[in-house]
Amino acid sequence: MKEVLVALAKYKQGVDESLLGILEKTGEDKLTAPMGTFFPTVYDQLKHLFGADVNYFKRIGPALPKNATLAKSRFLAYDAAALKTLGVSQRAQLFADMREIDRDAYAFVSGLGVEDFSTPVTYKNYQGQTETHELWKLLLHWFNHGVHHRGTISGQLDMLGVENDYSGLLQKI
Repeated sequence: MKEVLVALAKYKQGVDESLLGILEKTGEDKLTAPMGTFFPTVYDQLKHLFGADVNYFKRIGPALPKNATLAKSRFLAYDAAALKTLGVSQRAQLFADMREIDRDAYAFVSGLGVEDFSTPVTYKNYQGQTETHELWKLLLHWFNHGVHHRGTISGQLDMLGVENDYSGLLQKI
C-alpha cells in the first residue's frame, strides 16, 4: 500500500508541475474565461484544487501530531478562506504555494511508516458532519479528487484552444 500511495503523491507533484508549466504560459484572459462548469474558470478550478490540498493537510495533521513533515509545514496554519480573494494577478504566489504543498505532500507520504496508514483521521466535512476514515483511504480520496479537477482543467483548456497533455501517470512515477 505504501508504494502505491507514494507513487500517487509523486504523480500529483509531477502532474501539477506539468500543469503549472502550461498555465504559466497561458494569458489571464484564458485563465479567467467563464467555462460554464461548477468552478467557472480554469483559475477558480486551480484555487479549489489547492484549497483542497490545504484542507487535507488540516484534516490529517491532528491525527499525526508527531509527524515531522506536517509539523513543519506552513499549510497547517494556511488561511484557505483567503483563496477566495486571490486574484489571477497573484497567480505566481498560488503556483509557488502549489509547488510547495506538493513537495510537502510527497515528503509526508514517503516518510510514513506502514503502521501509520491505518491511523484513524477524524474531521468535520463541509456540511459540518464528523467523519472518520483510515489514513490510507483519505489519502486515496485526496489524490483521486485532484485527478478529477485536473481532468476538468484539461477539458477547459481544450475548449480554450490551449494545448495540454500533462497527465500521463507512468511518465510521472
